[in-house]
Amino acid sequence: MLAPVPLLDWKAVFRKRAKKTRARAALAQPGAAKFAANHFLTALDPQAGSTVALYSPLGDELDTAPLAQALAERGVAVALPVVAAKGQPLTFRLFEVDKPLIEGAYGVREPGPDAPERRPDIVVTPLLAARRADGARLGMGGGYYDRTLAALREDGAVVAVGYGYGDQLTDRFPVAPHDQFLDWFVSERGAVRFDRRR
Repeated sequence: MLAPVPLLDWKAVFRKRAKKTRARAALAQPGAAKFAANHFLTALDPQAGSTVALYSPLGDELDTAPLAQALAERGVAVALPVVAAKGQPLTFRLFEVDKPLIEGAYGVREPGPDAPERRPDIVVTPLLAARRADGARLGMGGGYYDRTLAALREDGAVVAVGYGYGDQLTDRFPVAPHDQFLDWFVSERGAVRFDRRR
């Protein structure tokens, strides 16, 4: 009798598939970021004075620049994630257009150490896939956003939004006990709100 394949091995299989799906979607939808930004603003309607944490896109992750510009025009503060230490939750620093970003961990561009920290009201996450039925999120495997969302949710209300291409919304992939679920998924096709979250 064969031993069952561990959950993490199965996740690796699904991550590999999801990376290919995202790469194809990025090539097929070059204007997706502008449409996604419009859907985000309509569905979530962030107000002036609030803080939205975005991400600095890597590779074929959906570009957040159109959303950052639209949020700034509304008077919404934009923060970007910073890896403080391996295995720890992310912190968020204010993005200021007149200050250059620096290269942080994993080659991700982030505000410098002099930028003020902000607690976001909304966290926009990159992802490989989101599960259609319940908003489970498949990330790159580092666990940073799971730890971050868990810490923020223990401390008060926060809205978690997966941001990607419509093809990244899928039916199945494995979920581990520590995985955090999304409240929304926003893409060039529209915004989906999830009613069930662990």
